[in-house]
Order: sequence, then structure tokens, then C-alpha cells
Amino acid sequence: MSKTAWFRTPRGLVLAGVLVAALVVGRQDPAVGQVAGDFNGDNRDDLAIGVLAEDVGSIQAAGAVNVLYGRSGGLRPFGNQLWDQGNLGLPVTPEDNDRFGSALAAGDFDGDGFDDLAIGVPLESIGSVEAAGLVNVLYGAPATGLTTVGAQSWHQNVGGVPGSVEERDFFGLSLAAGDFNNDGFDDLAIGVPLEGIGSNIEAGAVNVLYGGAAAGLTSVGAQIWHQNSGDVLGRAELGDQFGSSLAVGDFDNDGFDDLAIGVPLEGVGSIGAAGAVNVLYGAAGGLSDVRNQIWDQDAVQNKIAIRDVAETGNQFGFSLAVGDFDNDGFDDLAIGVPGEDLSDGTGGTIIAAGAINVLYGTASGLSAAGNQFWHQNRRENKIAVKQVAEELDGFGWSLAAGDFDSDGFDDLAVGVPGEGLGTNFQAGAVNLLYGAAKGLNAKGNQIWHQNIKGVREKAGVFDQFGSSLTVGRFDGGSHDDLAIGVPFESLSDGAGGAVSQAGAVNVLYGAGVGLTADGNQLWHQNRAGVLGVAEPGDLFGWALP
Repeated sequence: MSKTAWFRTPRGLVLAGVLVAALVVGRQDPAVGQVAGDFNGDNRDDLAIGVLAEDVGSIQAAGAVNVLYGRSGGLRPFGNQLWDQGNLGLPVTPEDNDRFGSALAAGDFDGDGFDDLAIGVPLESIGSVEAAGLVNVLYGAPATGLTTVGAQSWHQNVGGVPGSVEERDFFGLSLAAGDFNNDGFDDLAIGVPLEGIGSNIEAGAVNVLYGGAAAGLTSVGAQIWHQNSGDVLGRAELGDQFGSSLAVGDFDNDGFDDLAIGVPLEGVGSIGAAGAVNVLYGAAGGLSDVRNQIWDQDAVQNKIAIRDVAETGNQFGFSLAVGDFDNDGFDDLAIGVPGEDLSDGTGGTIIAAGAINVLYGTASGLSAAGNQFWHQNRRENKIAVKQVAEELDGFGWSLAAGDFDSDGFDDLAVGVPGEGLGTNFQAGAVNLLYGAAKGLNAKGNQIWHQNIKGVREKAGVFDQFGSSLTVGRFDGGSHDDLAIGVPFESLSDGAGGAVSQAGAVNVLYGAGVGLTADGNQLWHQNRAGVLGVAEPGDLFGWALP
């Protein structure tokens, strides 16, 4: 498999001819959306960046993770780290095409006040079983941040972990952290989207490991969930890819985190790859199938229909994000539908323009009441969503929630990596919808890309700005900030040439008016002080926690 065997399309992630749904956008805080993690406990969030095709010495595409630490002025290179499987202090070694750093999630698994980092290695071979997948965990500590002390490796052959390693399971392709049993320790959900269930290959599953005080994550009480588990709604079918995306939030505000599970290739009736989302609710014993839900675009609850309809290839559930958009104390769920086709208003179709559905939380959990449907051709109260829907935009490919203007209402960043800018095909963009008393609204909505005045770097062909997103308070301020992955960004080699698809991350900082270009940053491995060297095809920024 070559270093460039991974690439994105608005219909999915293609890996050597296999269609796989989105790499998850990362950890969900119990109260808000994606959070980058504070690994050294200084009250400033830090940023882990997946570089899944990084070479480690002569080992091709083994993968790595760069970590930048927050300071009072925002992210800085001081004390930054570069991790790969050769420096974890574990009996694991980098191998060709492991793809260490494909997915990331931050959570405090041992409850010591320092966030820890889970790292997906979905193509890791376990013994002779190819691409079974593995998850490495690094634990946080004061001052220095992530360390090798207590580092762990998890896979389905570890004692107590349900399931068994099988070829191309892709254990660790998606990750999310939350406290499902409300014991004060974060737990880890691990997507295994190509897990076979009975004779149904690639039906998909999710493993759950629970946190604790002694050593952090443990296999005690570990679970495996799929659509043939207990009373979980739906039915495991060939190619569903249950667990391709994951998100955590407290949708019923009972103190126990809940888990949303994307099943983007789920058929709805006879409609192939329409997509669905399963929801498991937390309880004292951890995640449970009691009151579990399944949502799709043909769902009706209490005579209220989910907006739009299920269609072939929509991939509802491709991406997920959690935030409290109406500030009512109940977390809400944004669901990416990047394969959604839209009408062009003249009888034609805009293929894979993309859209998002939003479900709002209540005391009984997620509800159809007040559900929303957003895309780039939508107008609300005569206010248009920025930009215009175009073929293969993939609006909703990635999602992240945070309070960028610090008004108490969470806002939603929507990745549109297929957005064209002038002649720059798939340069990419990010739409911003702001929260209010009635939820997300069009007022003050923004669009960001690398041709916006003041944003660092210039948009280029196939940059795919917005492929990954995460939120953190990198400067320790009161406004959330947004990190934006640009994994196909080409960089200057300093000699008049280009380092193709080396990758980069843009960071926009929040303010009273929301996100602004003031103080924005561009990070990559050729920036002074950042560990590593930018190389062709590294894909720095592929995953953000």
C-alpha cells in the first residue's frame, strides 16, 4: 500500500478500494463539543495533531502525533512533542502503514486532573492478523504534559476486551471519551467499523473501556456494542460500518454521558447507504440499551418527522458533534450528511453538496421536536448561509461545537473540504452557525477559508481545509478557539519547490464577536521549533482530537 493510498471523497473515505466512513473528530466534553485536552493541567488546552502517513526512519507511513501546548498567547512550539510507536515506552514498534494517529481522543481516564490521549492505530497488525487495529494511550502529567509513564496498548486480544482480532477490523478508526457511568473517570469508546457480526462482514461494532483511579483505562467491565447486541435498535448487516463516527454528550442531562454512534452506510428500507445514528444512554453500570434510539432521515417521533428524507448515498451519521446550542442544559447532536444531494431550484440536482441535521436534547433524551436541516442553499429569516451549495462540496464532512463568542450558547463549525475557491478545486472551507435561545440560526453566520483576508496561507487545489476540526481554549481565555485540519496542504521546501500534501493546521481564535482572523496561526512540521520534518504525503492534520 503506498503512502497516498488514503484519500477523501464526498461519498466517503477510500482506503485501497474500501469505502470507510469518517475518521471521528475527537473527544466530546461532558458539557460541550470537541475539546482538545489539557495534558499538563495549566488550564490552557493543548493540541494533538495526527500525522497518519508520517515515516518513522525508513518505515513508511507508520504514523505519528505532534502535540502543541497552550500558553497565555495561544499555542506555541515551546515544549512541543512528537510521538510515534518507537518512543511510547511500550513493546510496540512502528511498521509500514500502521497509520498511528488516524484518530485521537482526549479524556481524563485516571481522574488525576490531567487529560490523557488515546491514539488510534487502525491498520496495526496483531500477530499475523493484518489491520486488526490497536489503540495506544498516553497519560498526562504536570508541567511536561504527556509522558510514557503508564502508557497502554489495547486491542481485542487483550484479556477482558470483548471480541477477537480479525483481519481488517480497523479497531481504533474512531474514538470518543466521556464518563458513561458518572464515577468521575472518563471512559473510552473505540470504533471497530469493519468488525464482522456473524456472517455480516463490515457490520461494525464499538468497544468501551472504563476508566479508574489505579491505572486509568481497564478491561474490567469492558463492553462491545453492535446492532445485534441486546435490544439495540437496527440490525447488523453487511457493510453498515456501525461505529465509523462517535460522539459523547449528556442528552438527557442526568449526569451520565451518552454515546451517539454513526452508521453511515446503514440501509434505510431499500435505500442503500442512507445512514443512521444509534444512541446509547449512560447509567450507573455504564452504557445501556435501555431507552436506546436509532435515527435516520425517514424517522418520525411523536408525529414529528426528521427533516429531509433518506436517499441513497447520503451517509447520514458520517460525522457527529455535540453542543448545547440553545443553552437549555441538555446537549444537542449535530449529524453530518456530506453525501446529501440538493435541488438546484431548476429541476436539477447538486450531487453530494452536503447537509447537516440537528437533534435537540430533552429530559427524555434526543427528540425530533425542533429538529433542523442546514446546508449552503438554506435561507432563514431572509439570511442566507454563506457560500452556495455546489457539487461535491461535502458540507458536513466534519463537525465541531464550541462557544466561540462566549455568550453561553454553543456554536457549530461545519467542515466543507470539497469547497472550490475560484479555480482551486477542493480548496476547502468551514461554515460557522451560531447558537441562540431557539438553537442554531443563520444570524451572523460565517465562512472561513484560506483566501479570507488575514488568514494565514493561501487556498490551493485539493488542500481540503476543514477536513478535521477540534475546539479548545488554547490561550486559556473565555472564548473557545477552532483548530482546522488542512491535511493535503502543500508547503514550500525553501528552495522554490513544494512539499506535496505535507499538511497543516490553521487555528482561529474566539472573541466577543465570534471567530476572527486576529492572531490566527498556521502550524506544520516546517515551522520553526515544531518537531519533525514536512515530507510529501505526511497528511499532518488528518486527525484532531
